[in-house]
Amino acid sequence: MDMQIRALSEKNNVKISIVDITEGFNEIVKLQQTNPLASVALGRTIINNSLLSLSLKDGEKMTSNINGMGLGGTIIAEFQDKNFRGYIQIPNFEVEKIEKDNGSPLSQVIGTQGFLQVSRDNGEKQPYVSRVELVSGEVNLDFMYYLQKSDQIHSLISSTVKVADDGTIEKACGIIIQMLPGFVDENIDFIEEKVGSLDHLVKTLVGTTNYEALIKDICDDAQILNVGELKFQCTCNIEKVMDSIKMLGEEEIKKIIEEGEMVEVVCDFCKKQYNVKSEEISK
Repeated sequence: MDMQIRALSEKNNVKISIVDITEGFNEIVKLQQTNPLASVALGRTIINNSLLSLSLKDGEKMTSNINGMGLGGTIIAEFQDKNFRGYIQIPNFEVEKIEKDNGSPLSQVIGTQGFLQVSRDNGEKQPYVSRVELVSGEVNLDFMYYLQKSDQIHSLISSTVKVADDGTIEKACGIIIQMLPGFVDENIDFIEEKVGSLDHLVKTLVGTTNYEALIKDICDDAQILNVGELKFQCTCNIEKVMDSIKMLGEEEIKKIIEEGEMVEVVCDFCKKQYNVKSEEISK
């Protein structure tokens, strides 16, 4: 079961959240038919977007869009009502295009010549959208930079995707540690000492499912605020499909109706195919 857990340490002025989306992300990988590097890039994006979304109210939606001109193309992650989904434009790019002396493989998949855009939709006419330039293409650092620039929040984000030899996902999880208003330097020193290196934190995350114990190990006074289930679920429907057909333009739609064509629309996220008859479009 995919899950999230949130906790608060008043003594150390910090809040900690963890998500584990291993089960649902395995479904996404099968649908998207991603190669291992694309799986890591997409998985980290979905995990980090989910970590940022845990405080959303019912009905609110958060969308992260990474466009760094990398081998994977555009990557999109969405989170709403405890449901997540994600999409990578080029899921099975040629791995041979990875260059040895041109940064890490992940940064080449993501790219560094672009931006991370985060949209928060609370149901009003216009969602709140903020954008930052990519600083590393490693996803984690880029999300931390986003939080620092857009919300002035000091954060540590570590997400990881462990891919098995057969391409399935052994583990997809992440943690975010955020300083609360009023924090002091001693709080930061404490967290740095407790967490140690990022490599150690990642290994601990991958090696356990007892996330409450992990949080307590970081801050022994931490109060668990919420533990809940997360789920991969696509939000596509026929209404959204019809809206996308409207974007074809008047002339193209008129031609479809006159020629009695069937319009095929495939959801980028779940690959569900919609076949819309010209009669339905005419209505």
